[in-house]
Amino acid sequence: MSGGQLKAAGMFREFGPVRSAEPQDSIFDSVADEELPDLTQVVSYLNSGHILIDVMDVANDAFDSTRQVMNGSTVLTDGDWLWRKDLAYYVRRHRVVVPEDFLALIRERDYVVPSRGVPELTACSRQARELMFWDS
Repeated sequence: MSGGQLKAAGMFREFGPVRSAEPQDSIFDSVADEELPDLTQVVSYLNSGHILIDVMDVANDAFDSTRQVMNGSTVLTDGDWLWRKDLAYYVRRHRVVVPEDFLALIRERDYVVPSRGVPELTACSRQARELMFWDS
């Protein structure tokens, strides 16, 4: 982790509370007017994160209840950011925004998630569990 505390993306209030000083945004208020010009690469990066908390679940698409998202609650990281696995789905399907500073980092890394060692990922996992209320 380059900066210590991980930043979170895609932790929308519709998916349940997280332990954060920042208020959670609504996914419905987080839709961009236009598709990202580098959508395929950004989605690929989001799908390539290191899995910290693997959750087997099925949830209805927040925008379209006729569609379902598999394992969306799974939490991934690149060592600097945490995000839910379904963020990639929502970015691709519904133009849900990726925070600007996260998007800048993704592009700066040329869309490649850096490799991380076990000690670093263990520390990330602890933060993820605290954020998601899975450890008290």
